[in-house]
Parts: sequence; C-alpha cells; structure tokens
Amino acid sequence: MRIALVEDDPQQAHLIESWLGEAGFPARTYADANGFLKSVAKESYDLLILDWMLPDLDGLELIDRYRAITQGGPSVMVVTVKDTENDAVDALTKGADDYVRKPLRHREFLARIRALGRRAEQRNLLDIDPFEIDTISRTISVNGDPVRLTAREYEMALFLFQRRDQLVSRNHILESIWGNDRLLLSRTVDTHISRLRKKLQLDGGSGWRLISVYRRGYSLQKIT
Repeated sequence: MRIALVEDDPQQAHLIESWLGEAGFPARTYADANGFLKSVAKESYDLLILDWMLPDLDGLELIDRYRAITQGGPSVMVVTVKDTENDAVDALTKGADDYVRKPLRHREFLARIRALGRRAEQRNLLDIDPFEIDTISRTISVNGDPVRLTAREYEMALFLFQRRDQLVSRNHILESIWGNDRLLLSRTVDTHISRLRKKLQLDGGSGWRLISVYRRGYSLQKIT
C-alpha cells in the first residue's frame, strides 16, 4: 500500500513513519499541504494520512482539493488533537474515511490502516461492464469470455480497475505490482500497459480506454 503522510510536526511525522515502516507500509512524508498537492501532479497513493491543523491549509480543505484532483480518490485518514464529537462528524462528513485522535495508539493505529487497505479489496467479484474480475480465481472475462493473462498482467489490470477514473503514476504501479526491484524501469510498465490495451480492448473497443498522461502516468476511463 502506497501511503502519503502530511504532518508538520517533525516528531509526530517520525513516529508515524517508523510505525508504518515497521509494518511494511513505507510512507512519503510532506510537511505542508501545498508540498503534497504539488506531488499529486506526478504521484498517486492508496492512502492519505493528514493532520487537521497544517501551517498552510486547513486539513478539511486539503481533503476537498485532493478529492477534486483525484476525482474522488483513495482513502483519507485524519489524525488530530481535536477531540470533540462535532470535530469527528465534520471530518467524516467532509470526506475523511477515518478519524483518529492524538496521541495515537500504536496497535490501534496500524489496525485502522490495515482496515482501510482491506476495504478497497474486500469484494471477491468485480462486475464492471463488460468486465468480470474474479479475485479468487484471478481471472478476467470480457462479455463472458475469459481472457488469457499472465500473473503480472492480471495484477496490473486489477490494480487499474480498482482505481478507475484516477490518475496513477508509473512509480505507483511499479511499487505495487513489482515491489522494490530497483532494476525495473518504467518501460516495464509501458510494455504491460500495451499488452492490456490489446487483450482487454482498452483502446475503446470495450467501452473503456486506458489513457497515457504525459510524464504523469495512466488513467483508466469509461467512454461516455
């Protein structure tokens, strides 16, 4: 899971980074909202963790801007010293998926992170016309006809369909599908994208188009 952390307190940022790293969730950390928003032009994430009170932008406004840029986008967790019921209601109403009060508790915090990660992957069968994706048998059908895919092609297709209408960077795809293999190049992603376009008719023939966004990544979009 690729995580972005927006936290202006260096001690808090270091603590959260270390917890996430030990749990196998390395995070990219930003000290302010604008620095993070600039990164979104080139990078994509599975989860955003943010402090409500940032030096340059209110956390809830950051959620609004992030949702607008990513067209909905991945999960968002707010961590804050604000502790009233109204604060929690405001954050969840404004688009946060979870709300955690500081001081953070180690095991609970990581359990919430894992729960947010599972939420996006909990369905065994994705029915996205004309595709049917079975995450148990790891197969994809188009109009009822199974398509022969390699393991990597299937993983990439599932990754993209779970993030349809979002812009995902090459680095995000590389890290999510291939892990931390430093020998791989972004061209590896391009090659697999080309194969998926052909096998799954993602050139518009299926009603979906896998679009290349120059120097930024890819976006799987339904043709309307």
